[in-house]
Formats: sequence, structure tokens, C-alpha cells
Amino acid sequence: MRRTTTTDVLVVGAGPAGLATALTALRHGARVLVVERRTGTSTVPRATGVSTRTMELFRFWGVDLAVRAGGVDCDPRVAVTHTLAAAPDELVPFTYPSIRESLAVSPAYPAVCAQDHIEPVLAAEIRRLGGEIRFGTTLTGLDTAPDGVRAALGPAGAVRARYVVGADGPRSAVRAAVGIGWEHLGSLGEFVNVLFRPDLGALLGRRLPGIVFVKHPDAECVLVPVGAGRWTATRRWDPVRGESAADYTPARWTALLRTATGISGLEPEFLASGAFTMAADVATTVRAGPAFVVGDAAHRMTPMGGIGMNTAIHDGHELGWRLAWAVRGIAGEALVDSYAAERGPLGRALAARSLLEERRPDDGLPTDLGRTYRSPVIADDGAAPARGHVRTARPGERAPHVWVRRHGRRVSVLDLFEDRMTVLTGPAGAGWTGATRGRGHVPLQVLVAGRDLPDPRGALRTAYRLGPDSAVLVRPDGVVAWRHDGRCADPGPALARAVDAALGRRVPEAARVA
Repeated sequence: MRRTTTTDVLVVGAGPAGLATALTALRHGARVLVVERRTGTSTVPRATGVSTRTMELFRFWGVDLAVRAGGVDCDPRVAVTHTLAAAPDELVPFTYPSIRESLAVSPAYPAVCAQDHIEPVLAAEIRRLGGEIRFGTTLTGLDTAPDGVRAALGPAGAVRARYVVGADGPRSAVRAAVGIGWEHLGSLGEFVNVLFRPDLGALLGRRLPGIVFVKHPDAECVLVPVGAGRWTATRRWDPVRGESAADYTPARWTALLRTATGISGLEPEFLASGAFTMAADVATTVRAGPAFVVGDAAHRMTPMGGIGMNTAIHDGHELGWRLAWAVRGIAGEALVDSYAAERGPLGRALAARSLLEERRPDDGLPTDLGRTYRSPVIADDGAAPARGHVRTARPGERAPHVWVRRHGRRVSVLDLFEDRMTVLTGPAGAGWTGATRGRGHVPLQVLVAGRDLPDPRGALRTAYRLGPDSAVLVRPDGVVAWRHDGRCADPGPALARAVDAALGRRVPEAARVA
């Protein structure tokens, strides 16, 4: 008799999106089971760019040092050159910001680290927190009902869960099972790639750029270092000219790489190869009842701009806490549904952006940190979204980073938001503290600038525009949900309405920005 497992959240897929969903849900108190048809984590590097916001999340989760330990040592620039050995014709910065630029607005900074190093780090942390990951387990059936799902896992049995999350890639079985459509946005062509050793930097005796566009007419390709002495080469092939992906045999790759690198005696060791269409597609919705899709199952992106893996991880972080709080009875249905309202349009916009080969002014920090969400659980201040990445603690924005002292330690104020709702108030805002009484099991804290968080130079008050009586409500994902400026005659009911609205328990007109 096959066994049936019961859990709160079933995650199908153990890539970055699925692992981020599981890890966040676990940290917020849900029971989680991850199933993955592969026999283990990724064996190829796939994505390598880790954005500022993603490194913030890794820092919150306590895995940032383990991730950086597998980082790629490279010159953080993009080179355009005739061959790798030749002096580059052009060197330009990554679309990612410099360390200095990131640390001006964040406690973290970007990294270059391959996905096949990141996945085991996240999987180990999930297991440390008590989550279960079953590799070599395939979803073979899925039935949904308003109160949950029943998933068939073939010989492995079945699972009953309150929610199911499809993190199983662009051919998502979860998405297909619940009837979510798939829309093609466009394509940049057909490509082949190969993963190989040895380390080209070691052969040439110098630190090489993180992305190299080789423009040799006989060997045009993109070379990328991916760690552990490995490199990838990616090249467009054209069926119109009679080419086939099958033409790229080891012998042809060897000849091509010798020309592209300028190392005539190069003897590459080939580790993996493949062909793919560089395309962008999106799900027509990211929720269907108790089922959700994240990462490539929700929005397939091209590698342009290095935003695919980062967006997938952000999806998981944004969804995981919502599901956990709903399971625990803290949040209402509107908060769960706000994942679709907030992440759906953003995923579509980023997928479309990945089809553009030229740089855009909003690449980098503006895309990574500068989003503004709109949904029924975020109070509407009536203003248009701000431009750029500098945030001013308006509803829908990522809360600004400021270094503060808490219990004698120097921390980012962002560190104080991760596991609860937080109200930041101005120096005269002690009245908001009493307003938290009677909030029951809602994780909620009030921090008064100058009292709980010393602010001798006014950096916190400036960043959050805290007047003496101001109050700013920040969600566990670091998004501002509501603010009140000026005196409040009765802070208890005002805060109760704001918290209930932010939790999706009700969305009254009174919860609008005061």
C-alpha cells in the first residue's frame, strides 16, 4: 500500500525558485515537502549572476558566506574582443552595480556564483530547518480543491497539502495540471553551448572578464567563467544556412574554441553540451486556486541582463511567507492572492525585458531594488511609482537600508523585518507601541527611532521620512505596506485597520494612506 504524506506546502521542483519558496515557508513556520524528478541538484552551472537583492536574501537566511565561498574570481566587466588572448576592443561594466554602489543602498553586494553551487547550499539549509527534499520523485497526478491538493508521486505514494507550488520549469507539470496557459513573448534565436575545462584564465596567466563576446568571424561566441576551473561557450546556429545543432561535435567545438580563445594548442575537456532556444514566455496567471507557479514555470527568460535566476529566487521569497502565514491562520485570502497581483506583472515585464539585447537605463539596481508593488493589501497613496532605485518608504516600495544599532549590535534595519510585521515610528511615536496590544498571534513589533533604534544623525528618520508622530508598516518581505504621517488621535484602531489590510483579512477604505 502506497503511503500518503500530509504537509502544508508541496513544492514541485528543487531549482532556485523551489528551494527559495521552501526555505522561506519553513522559516515562517510551515511544514514543507520538496519533490524533484532529478536525482540531485543541478550538475551544470546554468545561471551565475547573483544580484544585490538576492544576496540580501542569502544574508537574511544565513547562507551568504557559503554562497560566496563558491564564487567565480573574475574581472567584473564585459569584454568585446577578436579572441580571448587578444587585448579587448572594449571593456564595459556589468549591468550589475559595483560593490561601492550596492553598499550605498544595501547591506549586501552582488556575486558571481554558479547555480550548481547555490542549489546544494539552499538544500542543506532546508534540511537543517527540518524540511524534506525527495529527489528522484516525479509528480504523476494532481487534483485540486478549494481547501487543498492531492498529488500523486508514482511509486513514491501521494501527498496531501494545503498549497502546491510549481517550480518545475517552463514545461511545468503543475501548471499544465491546473490549466494555466503559456504565452510566447518572443525569441532571440537558436543556440548551442558547451561546458568545458581547463581554466582559460590559468592558461593565459591573467584574471579575465566575467563575460567575453568573441567577434572572430570564424568563431563568434560568448565565453563565461563559471567556477571550479570551468568555462562555457555559447554560439548561435542558423538553420536557414543549413546548420544543425548536431553539427557541433567535440571536434568542431575544439576547433572553434582554439580560434575563439587564441590558444592554438587548447585541449578542452568537455563536461556537458546542449542546444536551446533563447526565448521568453510567461504564464497567463501565476495562481489557480491552491496552486501557484514560480520561476521558470511562471516566466521563462533569456540570459540577457542576468535576471532569470534572481527573479525566480525573489518569487519564492515573496510567496513562501504568504503561504506560511495563511497556513498558520495569521493571513487572509487577500494576502495569498496578492502574490499574483504583485509578482505576475513584474515577471511579465522582466521576461519581455530579457528579449532586448541593448542595455537600458533601468538595468541593475533600479530593476533589482526599485520595483513598486500595487495590490489590495498595500495602501494606495495615489502617487505614481518613483523612478530609480532610491526608496523613500512609500507604500509598495522596498524599505530603505540604513545601518542602526540594536541590542548593542550594528545591523541593517532590513534585518529587523524578516520574520514579522514591523512598525517604525518617529521619536514621538511611543503611542503606537500600545496600539499593538490585542493583535493576538500576529508577529508584530513597534520600533521607535531614537528610543529602540538610536539615530543620532537622523539617518533613519531621513530615509523613512519619519516625522515626530509618523508610523511606517513594513512586511516581512521588506515591502512598505502602509504609512501614517502627522498626529493620530487614536493610534490603536488606525494600526489595527492597517495591519488587517496588510494581512488580507479585510481591506477597508480607512486603511488608505492617511
